[in-house]
Formats: sequence, structure tokens, C-alpha cells
Amino acid sequence: MATDKFEHATFYLTRKQVDDIKRLAKDKQISRSALIRMIIREYLARNDTETQSINILT
Repeated sequence: MATDKFEHATFYLTRKQVDDIKRLAKDKQISRSALIRMIIREYLARNDTETQSINILT
């Protein structure tokens, strides 16, 4: 599933991040891909907020 912002994106994760994602997905009983989509949406939302803040200041 692509987001509105990305058709394709590459994210490089550390081994610890991968292990944390696996553990969190298991604890929350959701798929890893669903968890990754949630993380990407949060990341994009934060970037949009930061970009808007910078645009207001300039």
C-alpha cells in the first residue's frame, strides 16, 4: 500500500529497530506491514507539521 506522498520509498533500519518492530507487532497482534504503514504515516505527519512551521517562520 502506497501512501499519498510515496509510491516507493526505501527506509534503512537498524537491527534493533527491526527487532522492536517485530516485538511490537507481536505484542499488539497486528501485521508488521500494518505497523510499518502506521509508522510511515506518523513520520509523514511530523514532517508536514515541521515543514508548515518552517514556512510560517519564513
